Amino acid sequence: MATEDIGEVSAASAKRARFTRQMRRVPGSVAIIAAQADGARTGLAATAWTSLSADPPMLLVCVNRSASAYQIIKRAGAFSVNLLADNELETVAIFSAQRGLDGDARFLDKQWSIGPRGQPMLESALVTFECAVLDSHDYGTHTIFIGEVDAMGGTGGSNPLIYFDGGFAALQTASNDL
Repeated sequence: MATEDIGEVSAASAKRARFTRQMRRVPGSVAIIAAQADGARTGLAATAWTSLSADPPMLLVCVNRSASAYQIIKRAGAFSVNLLADNELETVAIFSAQRGLDGDARFLDKQWSIGPRGQPMLESALVTFECAVLDSHDYGTHTIFIGEVDAMGGTGGSNPLIYFDGGFAALQTASNDL
């Protein structure tokens, strides 16, 4: 490897490290992205999701192609997004593999219903969406799934769980005296 190649690799590594540090400062709402196909059910804890359109209602989720949920979402052609309340830290631990559980075992601790498209929807979630995959795009290590919202639900209560600066926090509403 030439000297400039080492420099380029070092610069790319430094850029990635800085980007990762910067992104830790961007708060994100924590959701469980879940999917079910051919009798297999899986999900992951994620902050890489957002609304895409209100007309028609659409969401996008970003899923690492090495995650078990990736193949299930592809096969199902659908997924659910389940926004977690600030008291759902154990659910995050289960769906981020910290408890060593996989597949269907991740769903045993909570009550789940099945949406019209056959996707798991967390009954205790603040907000749930069931989406049909309309499109997908591969970028880097992830696939962006674009989903049209077919069903919605949720408790609507409590405050959402937020991931910020490497930890979890509860969202507090600022004064509306603007």
